[in-house]
Amino acid sequence: MIYEASRALVIGSTAKAFSDATDVVNAERSSGLFVELWVQQWLLGHLTLTRVLDDFYITGHWVVTPLFFVWLYRTRRSLYPYVRNAFLVANGIALAIFIVFPVAPPRLLTASGFVDTLGGISKVHLHGGALSGWFNPYAAMPSMHFGYAFMIGVVMAVLVRSWAVRLLVLAYPVLVFVTIIGTGNHYIADCAVGCVVMGAGFIVLEGWRLCRPPVRSLGRTVLDRLSTRLRVPG
Repeated sequence: MIYEASRALVIGSTAKAFSDATDVVNAERSSGLFVELWVQQWLLGHLTLTRVLDDFYITGHWVVTPLFFVWLYRTRRSLYPYVRNAFLVANGIALAIFIVFPVAPPRLLTASGFVDTLGGISKVHLHGGALSGWFNPYAAMPSMHFGYAFMIGVVMAVLVRSWAVRLLVLAYPVLVFVTIIGTGNHYIADCAVGCVVMGAGFIVLEGWRLCRPPVRSLGRTVLDRLSTRLRVPG
């Protein structure tokens, strides 16, 4: 909840958000990755599925992620602090990107043919009402919806022993990917950057763990020297 509230405090300018969104779309077009419009058009032909995915987009993120951390704490308590801290570092990196690179999501690019399925079909309006205060409309890049799902899928797939469970947990990020693309909330590039940001959280944390003993030793040396110089004889 604190993270969602902090996202609302770093909303970028509207003009820059749409300009950056255009840059993302152009980059995807040039690389052949721009299939978001096709995926959404297919989904709009199945309105019942669209409503289900809209509901999943709103609620799944809030339910699955806490349950994952509860499971991790209860079953792998020694690993829990490491994953939790990497998760927090990744969120910090994401907030910094939201500040410097605001991006309007596809559903706001109505001129390009995208549809806001949340508001138009499921009648969930993120831009007004109680939800608006917890929502940054220009925080498409990176997609931490997908970043969280990617982390959950990878960590659980490594830790569980059953192949059936592994396939199930690996299906979760696939479901999230289809949901956020089909509902027009993120670009494929957002998902890729979400993975990179989540991985960066673990890399930064690992780097800190490796550097922490020398930093502590240096700190103790400095404090000892200061104490010696400041010590009053007698």
